[in-house]
Amino acid sequence: MKRILTILLITSFSFTSKATIHEILIWDGYMQFLPNTLTIQLGDTIQWLPLDYPSMTHTITSTNIPSGAASFDEIYQAPADTFFQYIPQVAGTYEYECTPHVMMNMTGSFEVTGSPSSIEESTKSPLLAYPNPSSGHIFINDHFLGYNYEIFNINNQLIRSGVTKNLLNTSEIKSGIYTLIIYADKRKHQKLIIQ
Repeated sequence: MKRILTILLITSFSFTSKATIHEILIWDGYMQFLPNTLTIQLGDTIQWLPLDYPSMTHTITSTNIPSGAASFDEIYQAPADTFFQYIPQVAGTYEYECTPHVMMNMTGSFEVTGSPSSIEESTKSPLLAYPNPSSGHIFINDHFLGYNYEIFNINNQLIRSGVTKNLLNTSEIKSGIYTLIIYADKRKHQKLIIQ
């Protein structure tokens, strides 16, 4: 009975503390973002995907964002581009547009609620690295030593890879939010805040 209760608690914790990826579809047919408004939690990811095969060039360009937030201006054109991801680092309202089609009302926005502590909470299942936030270095959980790892920035670009050791030097990584992926028995990931 004690074992079943422990498994239920762990399962419950892992489902409630995960960051979420929210999809926004780019609809070429009527020049729209679907949905064009959205509310998410700080630490969640916004991902733009094609609803249909893009027949023309679009952009996902920030026009009005909170102070301190990273701007974005992504060209979206077939056949190479299939998605664009953005992880907001600041709570507030983010407005964006497709620059070539703004006159056709191809605009959107999302509201980000929460605080930096909610980002830290969303990274605790499973705990791969600490401290989080960190500056200079991170320690890797003993259970995940000796595995391949990758670190991606908010634009889903690989910035570092290697094999996990007790201590990873992060002093050369710019401040921001990153994703750490460790390829253990199953792929594990955690948001990292580098200060």
